[in-house]
Amino acid sequence: MAFEAELENISFLRDRISVISDLIDEAAINIKKDGIAITASDRAVVTVVDFMLSKDVFKNYSYEKDMRVGLNLTYLLQVLRRANPSDILKMRLEASALQLKLHGSSTRSFVIPLIDISREDLPPIDKLNFSSSFLVDTDILNSGIEDADIITDSVVFSINSEGVKMKAESDASSAELDMRPDGGLKNLKVDRPVRARYSLDYLKKIIKSRKLAEKASIEMDTDYPMRIRFDVPGKMQLGFILAPRVEE
Repeated sequence: MAFEAELENISFLRDRISVISDLIDEAAINIKKDGIAITASDRAVVTVVDFMLSKDVFKNYSYEKDMRVGLNLTYLLQVLRRANPSDILKMRLEASALQLKLHGSSTRSFVIPLIDISREDLPPIDKLNFSSSFLVDTDILNSGIEDADIITDSVVFSINSEGVKMKAESDASSAELDMRPDGGLKNLKVDRPVRARYSLDYLKKIIKSRKLAEKASIEMDTDYPMRIRFDVPGKMQLGFILAPRVEE
């Protein structure tokens, strides 16, 4: 068989698919020598997900060649949520389906049909250039997003050499989070001042990844896509490219 894998910590896959499926319901899964990868956009092409789960996370990882298979991520997540804490997941790729088995005190089997996913014309995310970057505690970033969400539907990031601000304003109300290098903000690099607005609807879904990593790496430029990454070195890379909401 071209691909088989066994995973003891099912939550490691389930929690990542939970975040991704909030944005993308169907995607092509790329099975590679180094692990499983997803690069796909939502239907509106506002955000691109860039995900890689290392083969080192798996107890067994049997691979013969690169493959690209389409899956309904919502259905995959439903199956993964059926796992008990002590279950072991075994995956096997058949000709037209992905077979999943949950081994515990009993064995439960599921079959997810493969679907045809046309190749997307994704934005050239590997060619993006950013003038600023920083590392921030994910709990702090989540606070800024939640604060802004009670005011309006978007938030403005302003970055200079002194720090990063997140600000939301409506006709009569405002909320602001000021992050400084002596606090939860680290590795601040700024070539020039930056200002950009982003949708809170997407940021609220993306920040659910805070459960996966304590820090987020963010790269930005003025009225330019944001790259935000939640990585676990040697195990997982989960990144998002979020288009700005350009102000008129």
